[in-house]
Amino acid sequence: MNLQTPKKHYRIPDENIRFEKVTPPKGGTTYKRNDHTNHGNYLLQRSSVVKASLIQKEDYTWSKYLFLNIRSPQSTAIKSEKTKLKALGFEILSLNKFRKNVCIAKISKDNFNALEDKIRKYANDSGNPGKTNLAILEDIEEVEVEEKLSGLKRMQDELTVIIYLYNSLNQKERFLILNHLESEFKQLSIETESQVFANGTTAITCKTEYSVIKDIVKSYSTVNKVELNSSFYVKRSLPASKLPGMLTVNPPISNSIVAIIDSGIESSSVPFRSLVTTNLRYLPKSAVDVDQDHGTFVASRCLFGDEIDSCLSSNILTPYCKVMDVTVFGKDKLGRSVGPDDFSLMNIIGEVVKKHHSEIKVYNLSLGKPEPIKDFDYSEVAKQIDYLSKTYGVIFIVASGNIDTPLGVYPHDHFGHNGSRLGSPAESLLAITVGSIAKYDNINCLAVKNEISPFSRIGPGADGGLKPEIVTHGGNLDKGYKATARTSSYGINNTGSELAIDVGTSFSAPLVSQYVVRLIDAFPEATTNLIKALLYHFAQKRSIPSTIINPHNFYTGFGEPDIEHSLISAPRAFSYFFEGAIDQTKYQYLGFHIPTIFKTNTATKLKVKVTIVFDPSVNPINDLEYSMARVSATLFKAQGMGFKEINVDADQKYNLPWNPILQFEKEFTRGFSCGYWELRLRLFTRGTLTNKYLQDFAVIIEVIDSNNKVDVYEETVNEFGNKYGVVRSKRGAA
Repeated sequence: MNLQTPKKHYRIPDENIRFEKVTPPKGGTTYKRNDHTNHGNYLLQRSSVVKASLIQKEDYTWSKYLFLNIRSPQSTAIKSEKTKLKALGFEILSLNKFRKNVCIAKISKDNFNALEDKIRKYANDSGNPGKTNLAILEDIEEVEVEEKLSGLKRMQDELTVIIYLYNSLNQKERFLILNHLESEFKQLSIETESQVFANGTTAITCKTEYSVIKDIVKSYSTVNKVELNSSFYVKRSLPASKLPGMLTVNPPISNSIVAIIDSGIESSSVPFRSLVTTNLRYLPKSAVDVDQDHGTFVASRCLFGDEIDSCLSSNILTPYCKVMDVTVFGKDKLGRSVGPDDFSLMNIIGEVVKKHHSEIKVYNLSLGKPEPIKDFDYSEVAKQIDYLSKTYGVIFIVASGNIDTPLGVYPHDHFGHNGSRLGSPAESLLAITVGSIAKYDNINCLAVKNEISPFSRIGPGADGGLKPEIVTHGGNLDKGYKATARTSSYGINNTGSELAIDVGTSFSAPLVSQYVVRLIDAFPEATTNLIKALLYHFAQKRSIPSTIINPHNFYTGFGEPDIEHSLISAPRAFSYFFEGAIDQTKYQYLGFHIPTIFKTNTATKLKVKVTIVFDPSVNPINDLEYSMARVSATLFKAQGMGFKEINVDADQKYNLPWNPILQFEKEFTRGFSCGYWELRLRLFTRGTLTNKYLQDFAVIIEVIDSNNKVDVYEETVNEFGNKYGVVRSKRGAA
């Protein structure tokens, strides 16, 4: 074998896949009550009160469904009673974040009438018929207006809000209710804007006082919640030096396009001429002009990479790809930067992705909000990103956000402060969230090389999972929390003729956008799951200050992308790929081989590393169970004539239930046989998914010699290469 030949990845063939039936768990038991008759009479009285109140609502006749709070006994998690509630006509919509026995559920009016008949028989007939299902129902309540307004502060000043309807409404019901809401606000001379977004979320936005919102919302049972319509922000860079007068900009290596959703790009200047394919303008209403500083800086790093300042000596810039300019920031008549609000950004990204997803697969969002995210609280923008990602097969790259001021003694108190947590929409489950590391340092810097940047916001994500997933260079700060020229990141400013310096995760994200495009170019048939798996699996770990004791992956995720090893197999390692789909009725086994060299050469140490990425459907109205699919994985090693399940230590795996990424590694010194091994996968679902749901996934299995004594790639190809198909990459994409 010519060892100079690029080492390929190999695909696991279909003949290595087998299935076993999953035996579902048995049903639960009936909840025991001391007096079913009294319980039935109480439920009858409560249902009567609720129905009488809902009939008085403005929207009672416009919707087929009633939306209610229902409770199970305090010791019983209501989500475990889904089957019994379904038999009563209820469908759980969202779980209460603070009380496990409370949920919001919908029930059709016909089923509610039937429920009352069931309760009446349960209360009055001998033997309390129906107690198997009804005993679990502790109470039925109207959803109070205060619960819907819990995201607002009771203040007298005007609020700009978004009023969301329940997603369960059909199209006719949505438009009918929106029209009536608009009419009510119009009678009060309040301007509104309404929209049904790409993921079905239906909303109306307006600016008015809290008391007005409360008076109107309490008359509509079909209103789900009301939230502030807050805005996103970006900042300006600092000029550093003029670009060379005789600058040569080479043609792009690839014609692939990244959408830069930002403040605009100075496309007429020399560095960007012929590289910006389209200019889309979505300026905020208060904007009178564009302010292209931040967007131009971000675009330059996506096009030309991290070492853009090398052009000062070479007089050459070589772009990798092209960009589409989606301008969402501007400046007002006072020259202040103004950004999109939640309502407009959801509308913009939905419109852009639906129109351009066939030719543009990567969307860069170097923007965010200053407020930290909360546990099990997904913003509507993040939900929109997740819907668009899965539906249209695109990848959003989102900056994790910046810590703009010191939050305490550095580093432990600083990163231990709640204000260091991600800013929305970085909590998006299916987006790649990007943090920053330092690449340059000096004795006066807070961070050392390849360590998390002082300003980089950290996880966990809203589900408690790993965020950010990836880090790249975004700059460093000195001990006065200031940026300096050499330790900052470089880009091109809004004039298009000057290099500028700045620091921020905003400038880490576009580097990852370019990496993702390179992977898509190299593996054009790959799913977004495999592209992400390549990025995560081959990333190189990056460090955090030694005095921080929190989990490493909340800071720097899987590490910094190693694109070379994503494109070709790493030195002295062998990589298997598989892309497939799984349902919840069967275990799926993936077979692969371990070469004999790990037994014949005692100087070796076998390590198997596995990464699994999938794209679960999400529930936009149930943040507590937002991800509706989960994949579990178990590794089986060959032992003698059979297989043995392998236990992986907690510190060697990342495996949070319902999170769309799994990764683990295990070293072996004895107690295994070489040859055929298996990885077993199983799908679990919840929420609205049915038994017919198919979950797409991608797997990378890497076989490594931890002692680096043998060429695992050569040994595996020689022994088993004819059993696997080469995953061919277009090497030029590297």
